Amino acid sequence: MSAEAVPLVAQHELAVEREGRLIEALGWIGLALLPPGVLVYLSFNAGGYFPSASGFATILLAQALVLRTTLAARPFEGFSRALAVPLGGLALYAAWQLTSTLWSHATARTLDSYDRTLLYLLALALFGSLRYTRRHVDWVLRCLVAGLVAVCLIGLVSRVLPHLWPTASSFYDERLNYPLTYWNAEGMMAAIALILAFHLSADRAGHWSVRILAAAVLPGVAATLLLTFSRGALGVTAVGLLAYCLLTRLHTLPGALIAVVPPTAIALRSAWDATLLATTKATSPAAVAQGRHVAIVVGACMLAAGALRGLTLLLDGRLATLRLVRSPPPRRVRLGLAAGCGALVLALVLALGGFGFAHRQYERFVHTNTAGQTVQTRDRLSEVTNNGRLSLWKAALHIYDTQKLRGTGAGTYQLYYPRYRSEPLYVADAHSLYLQALAELGLVGFALIALVVLGILAGLLARVRGPDRGLYAALFAATLAWSIHQAFDWDWQMPAVTLAVPMLAGLALARRGRGGSGPRGLPAPRTFVALGWLALAVAPLLIATSYARLHSSAQDLRRGDCVAAKREALSSLSLSAKRPQAYVIVGVCDLRQGFAQAAVPAMASAARLEPHSWEDAFWLGVARAAAGIDPRAAIARAIALDPLEEGLRNAARRLASSDPRSWEAAAPRLRFEALASGKFALTSL
Repeated sequence: MSAEAVPLVAQHELAVEREGRLIEALGWIGLALLPPGVLVYLSFNAGGYFPSASGFATILLAQALVLRTTLAARPFEGFSRALAVPLGGLALYAAWQLTSTLWSHATARTLDSYDRTLLYLLALALFGSLRYTRRHVDWVLRCLVAGLVAVCLIGLVSRVLPHLWPTASSFYDERLNYPLTYWNAEGMMAAIALILAFHLSADRAGHWSVRILAAAVLPGVAATLLLTFSRGALGVTAVGLLAYCLLTRLHTLPGALIAVVPPTAIALRSAWDATLLATTKATSPAAVAQGRHVAIVVGACMLAAGALRGLTLLLDGRLATLRLVRSPPPRRVRLGLAAGCGALVLALVLALGGFGFAHRQYERFVHTNTAGQTVQTRDRLSEVTNNGRLSLWKAALHIYDTQKLRGTGAGTYQLYYPRYRSEPLYVADAHSLYLQALAELGLVGFALIALVVLGILAGLLARVRGPDRGLYAALFAATLAWSIHQAFDWDWQMPAVTLAVPMLAGLALARRGRGGSGPRGLPAPRTFVALGWLALAVAPLLIATSYARLHSSAQDLRRGDCVAAKREALSSLSLSAKRPQAYVIVGVCDLRQGFAQAAVPAMASAARLEPHSWEDAFWLGVARAAAGIDPRAAIARAIALDPLEEGLRNAARRLASSDPRSWEAAAPRLRFEALASGKFALTSL
């Protein structure tokens, strides 16, 4: 090689290095912006509950993994032993869900559930593939909290200033549920935002501007949480904040508490007193006046919290110089003090009759299914009831008894619940991740989901004693609050709430340090691995597109446009032939258009796809009646699948005759009443 060529080689290597650094920097910017972007998108699409939104989010994460696989020097350098447990457990859980299509008798529902789990799996894998650095985790955490706070504050504005952000009427208008459409999910999002934002405000390693801004948003997020009137979310918020305060370094808390607690208390009091905002007439002139007052008070409290935090930053500096902080007592002394404080608290609880009080509240929870008549929505916070959840949990246990090892198949709780329900209500979920997993996926599924949740909690708790104690304390506290709430609600079905957990857990449990470990190459060529990620995205693409067209078809049906409804339903079936609702829409349109003979095979196809669905059995009976074919066996099947549905018994009475003309005469009325009842899946697509 000539002397002149040496500088050229060096320049080329320098250029390649600069290009690599640029790609890495752009990749980190994209990854930092990905969590808030996805969470905001999901939040404004019903929390990601429906397969179309969650499917598109899954595709986005798969594409991000393709880019990381092909462009990063060490694509999976962050994978660690701590991450292996939840990542492996979640992969096996998703695989078990997919396998359950073999016995679920509801393939479309099973694939929808698998798609949602795949979203969480890809999030955990993507963010867990990055080597842990405190700087990167801080930036992702800040961006994610910004997204959560934005959603919460937009929801608050929609309630206190409805003319600035008008929203359509929704289910249970008296509780704040915009934009997620479910107040408990909205409350849980606010709970996670509160815990993480409080940490950012108290974090001694954070930039002063971040600590001030984090303190400033807390009164607004707290007001959002209160206006959801979600008892579960409020309870786990208290648990999470207590866990954070106990696990983090105590000398970091005084400044944040002094700055945040008084303004937040004032904001909460203002929202509490605005009783008209918690009614179905929250946009009445009187309610708007109350909302304007709340907006002014909460806005002032947010400014005050930020200003106070700026002042108390000086207190943080003084506390850091104290001898007790610089040279804390030995660990055994601290453990002794903690044990003494715990014993004192226990003694006080016993002296004040705390256990008796707890027992009475437990009895009220077990024996009171629904809340009594309350004058104001806020009164529900003081009522101890199970709100019908016990019947849902008992139904889940009954379903589990039918297939203890493998369950009835992912996503099938809604199909089997009517057979075992004891309350006059319909639900899609068991309001408990753990019991629903037990019912749908048996002991195997329950063990796998428990492994995932406990693996994340144990991994985070194990690192609390490390150098980034406050960060891990916050992540553990938020995950703890989420995992407790999962036992009483269906946050798993709301990716806008749950997706933050695998994202942050992946970052926090990733391998630490620099260099050395983590292959530069891959066990297989990069192209094959990238193709693997793309292959995983095929199912979400088909599921999301198919459901989007099904949703459009249902909207056309409600508008009375059967031509468009049938076209969209058939288009949905062309992508996924396993959606019975599409066949039902085709059948209903055939009935409306007078083609009863054509409706029968469409309804029969739906009933074959979901033989345990009382709805499909009912529609088959109606179609057969309209065509003059004996419908009584189909209606009897529907009653066996849902013994408490009075509408089915009414249909059986109307179709009890053996005269085909009476069947044909009764069919149109039964079809009209069914669509108007709001009990059928077609009305909620």
